[in-house]
Amino acid sequence: MPPAFLEVLRVGPWLRTVPCRGTAQTAALARRSFSRRMNHVVAVARESKRNAVPRKTPLRKSAKAAAGPLATVTSTSPNDPEAEQGPSRYLGEIFCNRSLNMRSVKAVGFDMDYTLAHYKPETFERLAYEGALKRLVTAGYPEALLQTAQPYDPSAYVRGLMIDKRRGNVIKMDRHKYVKLAFHGFRRLTKAERDALYNPAVAAWSAFTEPEYAVVDTLFSLPDAFLFSKIVEYKDAHPDAIDKPYDAIYRDVRRAVDLCHRDGYIKSRVADNPGLFIDYDPHLISVLKRMKRSGRRTFLLTNSLWDYTNVVMNFLMGNAPGVLHDDWLQLFDVVIVGANKPGFLTDPRLWMYRVDPSTPQGRLSNTEGIIDGRVDDFLREGRVLQGGNYTHLHEILELSSGSQVLYVGDHMFSDILRSKRQLGWRTMLIIPELQHEIDVLLQTGPQRRRVDDLHMLRDELDEVIDRSVSELLALAEDKAPLDSKGEAVAAAVRETEQGRELRAAIEEAERELAQVKQRLATETEQLHARFHPVWGQLFKTGYQNSRFAEQVEHYACLYTSKVSNLRFVSPEITFRCISDQCPHDRLAETPTRRILERRLHIQQQAVGREVRGECG
Repeated sequence: MPPAFLEVLRVGPWLRTVPCRGTAQTAALARRSFSRRMNHVVAVARESKRNAVPRKTPLRKSAKAAAGPLATVTSTSPNDPEAEQGPSRYLGEIFCNRSLNMRSVKAVGFDMDYTLAHYKPETFERLAYEGALKRLVTAGYPEALLQTAQPYDPSAYVRGLMIDKRRGNVIKMDRHKYVKLAFHGFRRLTKAERDALYNPAVAAWSAFTEPEYAVVDTLFSLPDAFLFSKIVEYKDAHPDAIDKPYDAIYRDVRRAVDLCHRDGYIKSRVADNPGLFIDYDPHLISVLKRMKRSGRRTFLLTNSLWDYTNVVMNFLMGNAPGVLHDDWLQLFDVVIVGANKPGFLTDPRLWMYRVDPSTPQGRLSNTEGIIDGRVDDFLREGRVLQGGNYTHLHEILELSSGSQVLYVGDHMFSDILRSKRQLGWRTMLIIPELQHEIDVLLQTGPQRRRVDDLHMLRDELDEVIDRSVSELLALAEDKAPLDSKGEAVAAAVRETEQGRELRAAIEEAERELAQVKQRLATETEQLHARFHPVWGQLFKTGYQNSRFAEQVEHYACLYTSKVSNLRFVSPEITFRCISDQCPHDRLAETPTRRILERRLHIQQQAVGREVRGECG
């Protein structure tokens, strides 16, 4: 008798509450061949999908003209055959976690870097990586790091990962804080190594926060992760060359990357040729003009200083390199540079300065703030400011509540989480990776159906095993004393023909279940590899939502791939979220529901046979 089976027998009397009949039927069901069972489950699944009625939600009439192909949004499952007949690529949809009526929004603000301006990873990230590496070597790290065999790969890491500074690892976890993937340097840890470091029983209660962990929550952080892993790899191979712990190495890496942004290394190169580093979006400026004409206050809130902001915004306006005009300032009621987020959103003591845009570096002067509520007089002296805090901004925008602001940004912590949690701002998260994620999602329908079918087959085999165990327990009630446990119960059951049949059924079902689980793991891994060969789907970790997905759901009212997707809707639209669902709201898909339905069906068949036998 397998030990796992003995453990089930020790569970207790709760399994006996629904005694089952039809031992022969149980054994026969369990002995079906794998292929026949698979075909049966697939057929049932396909039939249920054909009978499902897709729900369609028409957009408001006022938005249909702008929406074009988005005029009708079909909310069928992406696994449905009907879903695959539609467009097989991302169209620029804006997704809603919390309903938002844009008529209640009085001001719309934008971050600049990776929000209005999308950087090219193969050039911009490599620039940051190479600059930081040179600074580390200058600071005393081995020159051999410049010649090591790992050139920068912009696709090596993704957002949503975490850096374990103390251990030198990069990890990916699900929303329950279960660490599913972990790398030490560029070496993937085995499951045993991973569980030893991140014991699921302990990790569930770990905060995974500073100072031991750093979150890769912005695309700016991807060079940090690669450079840290590279140095960890080198340190392990040459332990005498770097006499520092991993967390000290990470601090040096972070400082070196920051220095590249502050000392002009990156800024000067981007200014020389913005098109080499920034993607030009021909629809962006018209969207900003449209938002301004809608009657709302608009503002730019960026951590970049004036000289760099001016270069980037001129490029986004379509101006040639070296051509700097201030006409882009008309897109915003107020421009705040050097904002020092998240401090801007949390510290009401930070002072604000006025910037003179006619000077190349943006000469600063003190400002006395708004006097007697005369906002227009204050802005007439200049709409470009530096630093300050949210109280200044609310006063300039003449807001009575933080909920009147919609802020659009890319940084989960500095832009989205803090603004929503501290100030009650409504938020839109820009996720450029959505384009790739949804394109692959729409192209992998057959693969995802295979995974779904294997899930259903696994659940069916679980039901067979569970029902057989229940029958064994019911059989043991008649064959063993009430206080018998473990081997005593098993020995009593073994003496009966029914017990032998049930044990054979369980053992065969467990063998098939092991095969199904292995095949399911393989199919799932191959499916995730379609999104990213190492880290898989951005919004998933295994079968669960990733921690990144959980944060998007909790803190981003809206999310989309780029700001210019706002052109598909009017500034007066009401964004509506999909109804939240708990597992019991999806009753028909719940595995235990299928178990109980199958069990009830078999019981009814057994009762019918008994009745027919008595009548005969």
